[in-house]
Amino acid sequence: MAEFLLICGVGIFVVFFFGFCVFIHELGHFLAAKWRGLYIAAFSIGFKKIWGFKYGGVEYRIGCIPCGGYVDIPQIDATGEPKTEEGEPLPRAKPADRIFTAFAGPLFNILFGFLLGTVIWIWGIPQDTPKMNSITVGYIEEKSPEYQAGLRKNDRIVTFNGQRFYVTWNEFVRKVLFSVGDVELGVKRDESNLFVRYRPTENPEMMPQEKLAYPFFRPRIPVILYPSAGSIAEKAGIKAGDEVVQVDGKDVLSHEDFIKLMEMESGGRPLNITILRNGQKVQINNIIPIPVEKDKGVFRIGVIFSAKLPIAVIDIVKGSPADSAGLRRGDFLTAINGKPIDEAAFFQQSIIESNGNPITLRIKRENNYLDKTLTPKLHKFYTIATQFVFVNHPNPWEQFTTVIDMSYKTLRGLFSKNSTIKAKHLSGPIGIFRAIGITVYRGSIMQGLNLIVMITFSLGLLNLFPIPVLDGGHICLALFEMVAKRPLPAKLVQPVTIVFIALLISFMLFISFFDSARVYYDFFGDTGKALTETTSGKTKQLPVKQELKENDKAPQSPKN
Repeated sequence: MAEFLLICGVGIFVVFFFGFCVFIHELGHFLAAKWRGLYIAAFSIGFKKIWGFKYGGVEYRIGCIPCGGYVDIPQIDATGEPKTEEGEPLPRAKPADRIFTAFAGPLFNILFGFLLGTVIWIWGIPQDTPKMNSITVGYIEEKSPEYQAGLRKNDRIVTFNGQRFYVTWNEFVRKVLFSVGDVELGVKRDESNLFVRYRPTENPEMMPQEKLAYPFFRPRIPVILYPSAGSIAEKAGIKAGDEVVQVDGKDVLSHEDFIKLMEMESGGRPLNITILRNGQKVQINNIIPIPVEKDKGVFRIGVIFSAKLPIAVIDIVKGSPADSAGLRRGDFLTAINGKPIDEAAFFQQSIIESNGNPITLRIKRENNYLDKTLTPKLHKFYTIATQFVFVNHPNPWEQFTTVIDMSYKTLRGLFSKNSTIKAKHLSGPIGIFRAIGITVYRGSIMQGLNLIVMITFSLGLLNLFPIPVLDGGHICLALFEMVAKRPLPAKLVQPVTIVFIALLISFMLFISFFDSARVYYDFFGDTGKALTETTSGKTKQLPVKQELKENDKAPQSPKN
């Protein structure tokens, strides 16, 4: 029930705020037209009217296609003589009135972005990592272009294309994705200063469906602890600001590593933690995690598997029920308790709902089918009561300039042969709905609001492009009329406008095709990997999708 309510809440959030971005844009046009005394035939949110009413001479409409909206103002249309809906002629609007009216829509989007951006500035948004002025390589793929160019584990990246940075990991990834041509990394290795120059290439492991140049290395993300007052961590000697280096001798490269070792795999046994404090390593031994409050645990059999069908066993946890029953890497799981496994979520849920009773797995090993009976074991989550939440407080101007920078680099990449960014990576209404939904569902409301700020800024900037049918096109036509003291001939403007309308519709259909493919991929795609979140005996399976927003996490294989 809680999951259903969460999904409903996310849906309401998406529809309301996306609709509000459209509404505020059209409201700008509407109010400016009222101010300048122009005739307004209709104010519509959505296309293809399903409901409406008339008030003050204006028809207010709701459309069944929630992909935008419009204010019907015949006097700013340069393709013919303006007329009312009844066919009565209207005086042509002055160029200044048309400019004010056209510009007001984008202006209201930008003002809304600054208003909402102020809320984000005050409250802050959760980050995937802290902001860093250097990035230490924790792992690197040996066949990658970065490795071939000379980048190595433990190298510390201090500059990107000759410039210093202060960014989160995802912001650094965006620098790589938006780069055109070669990238030069300034690196510190021991006492030496080096430069690593390479050409970013498609990373099939991280983004197989997008074919983008995601880095082939993982950073060592500082795991900074802030123990709660009176907690086990504080009593053991951990202090605010301590950085975790290892847990029981295993390197901790990210918060996911720490959570996995501390909360999911410790089993409540004493742990030895190596921390970095004021540049010095400090060993804290025999910290005993305690069970997470109100956590009833979840049943597992100890297999790490792929979400790709047929489900393949990637690894076995030593000492687990799967290990005792003789399961091996490479086994394919085809049925559980006589029922075919047609999706990973069904397999996971069957184990959880076993309540510790024996289950029978049918596996395929090479060309043979075997039945294995095993008893799931109750797994509980543990904690030492520390926090490591990173919150950023970007001011509205920073948010606005970030959108401008990303828009410029996206356009630059689209028209460059030396970039992996293509037109198919852009998003239309379907993609925007999907992005907002995923951000709120996996992240938080504040992260969702941050995305809304980016969308409303982008909507305002995009509409200022000097293209017929967009607000920027209307402004350019009015400016020409002001300078030339005459309008462009309707015989010229009309066919050009029709061509651009056709191009715009075609482009939207093109983008919507890839947006729809991503939605299909989310639910039915051959992801090969999944991110499983298990709490309080409940599980939800989420396909791994790197959205490049602030809540992204490193992909993991599911475990049961």
